[in-house]
Amino acid sequence: MDNKKIHYTICGLSYVYVDVPVGKDQHGTEYIDVPVEVLEKAIAAALIEAKVPLRGREVMFLRKALAMNRNDWAKLLDVTASAILSWEKDKDKRLSRINEIAIRALCSEKLGVHLRGNLADLMSVDSYPEVLLVSTPKAA
Repeated sequence: MDNKKIHYTICGLSYVYVDVPVGKDQHGTEYIDVPVEVLEKAIAAALIEAKVPLRGREVMFLRKALAMNRNDWAKLLDVTASAILSWEKDKDKRLSRINEIAIRALCSEKLGVHLRGNLADLMSVDSYPEVLLVSTPKAA
């Protein structure tokens, strides 16, 4: 089985590419040989590690990748579920820095991504990547 670089637009983030093992079925149709949950968690970890600025589309992706509903996130972030909904509905609006920091800290904890505890490690960069290449482990 070979790895292949794929523009993974299913996640809703136009800049995400994944380097994944690809198999072929008996008809020659290619398929990604990584469970969706594993792939999405790898993308979420890459977003956190690359300090990608968080807009509504990233918030929605991260929440879903962690398999959490809005109420769960709201409780953990000490905001209302309607605040989470508002962020997610405005897909292109960047969150405030403090909300980005809170979400990045929460996601790093849930994903096991090590970020140092200082503010600079929780702050995002100022621009979105043209390409975020995510490598995933082979399926077991």
